[in-house]
Amino acid sequence: MPLAKVLRNGQITFPKEIRDSLNLKAGDIVDLEVRENMVIVRPKTFIDSDKVDLWEMMSSLHERLKDRSKKDIKKTFEKVIAEVEKQPEKKA
Repeated sequence: MPLAKVLRNGQITFPKEIRDSLNLKAGDIVDLEVRENMVIVRPKTFIDSDKVDLWEMMSSLHERLKDRSKKDIKKTFEKVIAEVEKQPEKKA
């Protein structure tokens, strides 16, 4: 089990093994929870508010397609792309 030392100002450096297993990079935000005598660390991901609708749509799409075959999903996306390509180009 890797160990870490608490520094004078309360900082801890996560050992590389832990950073790699949690896919943590410099500047990442983590959620900390104290349970009894343990600290639970969870990596957090934030989404810009203007992208929330897209995130919710993708989550919903994932939920609906999760039991379908890759071939079936590919066909579905090909149909969607074909429909999008039929739409007139929007002016910026």
